[in-house]
Amino acid sequence: MTTVAAGGGCRRNRAPAALPRPALGSVSFRDLTPPGNAPGELALPPIEDAVRQRLLATGLFGPPPATDAGSSVPVVRVRGEFAIDGAVVGSKAAARAVVRLRLDTRPSDAPGAIEEDLQGQGEQLYVIPSHDSHGEDKALAAQRELYSNLVIRLGRDLVDGLAAPRKLREAAPEVVHAALMADGGELRGEAIRVAGQRQLRDEVPQLLKLLNDPDEATRDAALGALIAMKERRAVTELTKTRSLRDRREMRKMLEAVSLLGGQEALDYLSFVAASHDDEEIRTEAATAKARLERRQAESGQTK
Repeated sequence: MTTVAAGGGCRRNRAPAALPRPALGSVSFRDLTPPGNAPGELALPPIEDAVRQRLLATGLFGPPPATDAGSSVPVVRVRGEFAIDGAVVGSKAAARAVVRLRLDTRPSDAPGAIEEDLQGQGEQLYVIPSHDSHGEDKALAAQRELYSNLVIRLGRDLVDGLAAPRKLREAAPEVVHAALMADGGELRGEAIRVAGQRQLRDEVPQLLKLLNDPDEATRDAALGALIAMKERRAVTELTKTRSLRDRREMRKMLEAVSLLGGQEALDYLSFVAASHDDEEIRTEAATAKARLERRQAESGQTK
């Protein structure tokens, strides 16, 4: 389980300072489609321009660097590649594409650097036009346009998927709350982490509920956020709902309870160390209890 370090308080009606934004550099694509496949080679400039415009619209990038060679502005280079394929059954067909975007920043350790490797795939069904109403050249041109639009759509989807979590880190608390209340998905996971990092304590009740979410990754993220907030109500929720028979969950829980601390945590760790029927779990509970007692002694806390 990964946890995040607790930070200072955050006022409910304020968003954090914006992260530094690198400039957007070159956006280039390669067509990796095997020769003779689908409608032939696609024109790359329209694809590159469409993806570049979508990247600029995200707000993740700052002004371009100065033209002089000594500019210190970090720059993100975007390299894309795609392959297309299709299937035909009678007059109906399916266009398929796989698209990959790799973003890297130079220098790579610059504040706000973006290092991502994204991939997506999709398909689009269509009806093959009759040669009676369209010449063969026009039909082929229409087919290439359809494939090009599919690649562009997938590229834009990848950009949107990249931008949404990053923008959430700087969003107003109510935006984070809306993402946290969503049904699921990557954006909710990012909202959980943001709530912990930014100490959005109004979200504690929802985070406590998410400790019992069916998805393990969501449960772990919620627990990490509550640990970051040092929210000891999580101890009550964990000890009330976690099964003593689930060894995997028990190991995660013992560490979490130790990090959260407090008398309830000490009592629970003592109970498990003395009574659990698994010797390894008893030993881990005793070790976690010793760590908690040591931290409390070092910080001057009393039982």
